[in-house]
Amino acid sequence: MKHLPFLFCWLLLTGCSGLRTYQADEAPVRFVGRTETTPRGVSFDWSGTWADIRFKGSYLAMRTSDTGRNYFNLTIDGMPCEKFTTTGDSCLVVLFDAPESRGEHLLRIQKATEGEQGCVTIHDFTTDGRLLPVDNCARPRHIEFYGDSLTCGYGTESQSGDEPFKPETENCCFTYAAYTAARFDADYNLVCHSGRGLIRNYGDTAPHSDPATTMSAKAFQLYDMQPEPLWDFTKSPYRPDAIVITLSTNDFSPQTPPSGEAFAAGYRHLIERLRTVYEEEVPVLCVVHAPEAVEVVRQAVADLPATAIADISWGVYNRTSDLGASEHPNRFGQEKMAAIVIDRLAELTGWSTVEP
Repeated sequence: MKHLPFLFCWLLLTGCSGLRTYQADEAPVRFVGRTETTPRGVSFDWSGTWADIRFKGSYLAMRTSDTGRNYFNLTIDGMPCEKFTTTGDSCLVVLFDAPESRGEHLLRIQKATEGEQGCVTIHDFTTDGRLLPVDNCARPRHIEFYGDSLTCGYGTESQSGDEPFKPETENCCFTYAAYTAARFDADYNLVCHSGRGLIRNYGDTAPHSDPATTMSAKAFQLYDMQPEPLWDFTKSPYRPDAIVITLSTNDFSPQTPPSGEAFAAGYRHLIERLRTVYEEEVPVLCVVHAPEAVEVVRQAVADLPATAIADISWGVYNRTSDLGASEHPNRFGQEKMAAIVIDRLAELTGWSTVEP
């Protein structure tokens, strides 16, 4: 059975018969994450954005374009398969090709790499059968994560802390965010960008970065790499049952960190603004990685209701087998972070956990 995806020019299949094509903007596909639907297709760039696709047949492909080169996770009927890439103006990704397994199948594709690697547009799906409505895929809860490289999954598939960053070893599904969502039987979406902080980005020589480049601004954008348009929270297909913010590491990186007062004010403002756009008091868990920020954040949110702290600043993961690219936590380090986040989020929300 050939389930491994591969990439080749769309022109190779234009002469095939017995295939049916569904335009992405009209296909019965479930997207989770910030996407934009137009007659041209469905576009997105945020890490972790995924699509659930149910079809009946033995062949399924999708035509995409990509402003860069991205890596995607693929699962077929709940089983993980090899990652695939998207790149170029018009190519076809074969997601399923198994004549001996003609029947009903459920696939999930998920953008494993972050916005800097490019914006993807899915134009259409082609099958030898038909697409079916996607039923019973939504989980009982939804968690929204805001963060930096820890949330993106920078280096989670890397084998050593000495390795440089490579897009092929970045994978959001091996992050504390994905592990946490799984333990609460929750869908999730990620709003995150490596090297960006709440009010100061990694290594900036000034205590405050250009506000338009920080996560305080990106948190409200439709696209990571485009300041406009903004995300329309009123039309969002999901409403978070909890929000997790993991920002501080880049703010307090070397050079000139911000004052505690400025960082605390920015942190409070982000929480208050998110609760305003969602028009409800969503529980917020503040995950703090930078030791210098623990007490600052604790004081900043002390009088905010439905808010808690998860402190992962004290050597949660080791500096050998738990490190991936550029000394970021790999999947094993991320699992250790997730254990703390899961405990604190359960305390905050009263939710029970499920076995992964």
